[in-house]
Amino acid sequence: MRRRRNSVTFSFFLIIADIFAILAAYSLAYIFRVKLSNVPIHETTYIAAWPYFLSLLAILPFIVLFFSLLGSYNSQPQKKLVLITRIIVGAFGVMLLLVTLDYFYYEPIFPAKLVPLYALLFSIILLITARGILYSIRWYWWRRTNNLQRIIVVGDNQVASDIVRNINSHGSGYKLQAVIGDMRLRFTTHNSFTKAVRNKKPHIIIQVATPSHPVINGRLFNYALQNYAEFKFVPSDVSSLPDRIELELFMGDTPLLNVQQTALVGWNRVLKRLFDILASALALIILSPLIAAVSLINLLVFKKILFSQKRLTRNNKHFKLFKFQTVTQKLNGLTPEEAFQKIGRSDLIKKYRDNGDFLENDPRYGRWAMFLRKTSIDELPQLWNVLKGDISLIGPRALIPEELESYHEKHVILNVKSGVTGLAQISGRRDLPWEQRRKLDIYYVQNWSFGLDIQILLTTGWQVLTGRGAQ
Repeated sequence: MRRRRNSVTFSFFLIIADIFAILAAYSLAYIFRVKLSNVPIHETTYIAAWPYFLSLLAILPFIVLFFSLLGSYNSQPQKKLVLITRIIVGAFGVMLLLVTLDYFYYEPIFPAKLVPLYALLFSIILLITARGILYSIRWYWWRRTNNLQRIIVVGDNQVASDIVRNINSHGSGYKLQAVIGDMRLRFTTHNSFTKAVRNKKPHIIIQVATPSHPVINGRLFNYALQNYAEFKFVPSDVSSLPDRIELELFMGDTPLLNVQQTALVGWNRVLKRLFDILASALALIILSPLIAAVSLINLLVFKKILFSQKRLTRNNKHFKLFKFQTVTQKLNGLTPEEAFQKIGRSDLIKKYRDNGDFLENDPRYGRWAMFLRKTSIDELPQLWNVLKGDISLIGPRALIPEELESYHEKHVILNVKSGVTGLAQISGRRDLPWEQRRKLDIYYVQNWSFGLDIQILLTTGWQVLTGRGAQ
């Protein structure tokens, strides 16, 4: 959903704001003590402005990491008191870090003892101001664009009441869509989940454990999966959960489980996107002579350079996938079944599908087209899709809507972006039935790691170089 993408962008702006606030605070502290104060500074501790500023720049990554560990870059709405507390703890921690380095480093970092104290005061003021401005801008933007996250709370006990109160508080960033319960309490709005979602789909479903429903409701969870909504569960007894289970605090005070189908969320998704941008941009630059040459030949052979087709990616989003044209104009845009029927070879449809969408001598393609497909050169325009953000370099295969429409676990696959290559493609695509390939896609979604992406990418490169690329 667009809201999730905006959350990552907002976290990025929080980091930038913190960097500028810290640099400004420590620069102001230097100016106040060194330039404006009449108290002399001892020659052994004096530091010129530029070396002082460079030492701050060198430590910035550790400062950002420290704030990140405090949860300061969680873009989800939080209570003001929680935010201010984290800012004060973060500013104090940064000061302690720099003072410790100043003590052990062979050269002083601060020109005077009062500089870190001034910096602490300025840091708190500037960080709170910068955060306040960013959160206010986001709040008014949400209100103006009607982009508040709709939440359905399932449960009607005291915990649910606290959650409802936080959601309805000013500036929360959420909009209460419904509260499901037995209608005994005044804040309950519906006695049926089906009625609550009849007109609008929620962005988030929060189930609160109650004596009658102490565990996760499978029907609610499946609805969330199939409609790409977040599902959160508030357990009745946090202490009984296994140690490996990680909880998050909803608006800073309600512990809950954030049930995810994939690890590819939050900063993992940011890391993957950054890798996609850098790798696809570099590949487009390096391969630009080859892309230009193929484009010219395609123009002569097919009178057309590119082929585009509607495909599916994350959250059931449709997009135009680009490839080099490899079929004649009369077959352009047709499904394999339609193309075989048009050339009078309907007998090949079953063989094509049973063989992993491949035929050794496919009558739809000429020599030039077969060369492009055998070497996977026809896939190169997809690098533009990657750069645009439609798909990723690695992910489940981008299928046409008709292929995936009836698949019962479609929603699991579409939890992540589709990819140029993926686990199914490197695992012997021609030797695997369609159902098995989709199971590999699901395995990728549920077991994602950056290391797995690198492994798939390297294997894909080896298969292309050795002539075993996708046909």
